[in-house]
Amino acid sequence: MTWTDRPLRTAPLVFFDLETTALRPDRGGRICEMAVVDQNGIRFDWCSDAASPRDDAVSRQLPTLVGHLESGIVVGHNLQFDFRFLTYEAERLALNGLDLRFVDTLGLARSLLDVPDTYQLEALLSHFDAVPRKTLHTAAGDALATRTLFWHLVEHDSLQTLSDAHVQRLQWGL
Repeated sequence: MTWTDRPLRTAPLVFFDLETTALRPDRGGRICEMAVVDQNGIRFDWCSDAASPRDDAVSRQLPTLVGHLESGIVVGHNLQFDFRFLTYEAERLALNGLDLRFVDTLGLARSLLDVPDTYQLEALLSHFDAVPRKTLHTAAGDALATRTLFWHLVEHDSLQTLSDAHVQRLQWGL
C-alpha cells in the first residue's frame, strides 16, 4: 500500500490559507495573514499588526507555518496562489526548502462539479448550502471554510483515499 492509498478519514489533513496585501509577491505583495486548521480547530493563526508586514514579523512566523504544513497533507483553495507567496517569501528570507503533499479544493471542485458560474470559495460553499463559520477573506475564516468545502466534495463524490482526492506533491528548494 502506498501513501496515496491512505483513507482520507485517517489522513493527517491540515487546512491552510494565506491573505496577502496584493496579488503578486514579485510586485510588492506581502503575506499579512496565515492560518492552519485541522479537524479539531485552529492550530496556527497569525495576522500582521501593520498594513505592510515587516520582514522580521513574517520571518518569525514562516518557520512555524511551514512546520504545521509539513506535519500533514495540506488542503487549500487555489493553492497555486498561496504557494507562490510561500515559496517567494521562503526564498527571500533564506529559509530551507519545502516538501509538501497537498490537495487543492479548487482543482478538485472543477473536476467533480458542474458549476459553470464560479469556483470561488463562497460560491462553492453556497452550492452545498454550507454557511461559513467565520468571516471569509481572513486566513482563519478561509481555512475553516476550505475544511467544510473539502468534506462536502468528499461526500459528494464518495472519495475514499488521498489518490481519489488528487493529492499532489510540492518540492521546492531541496
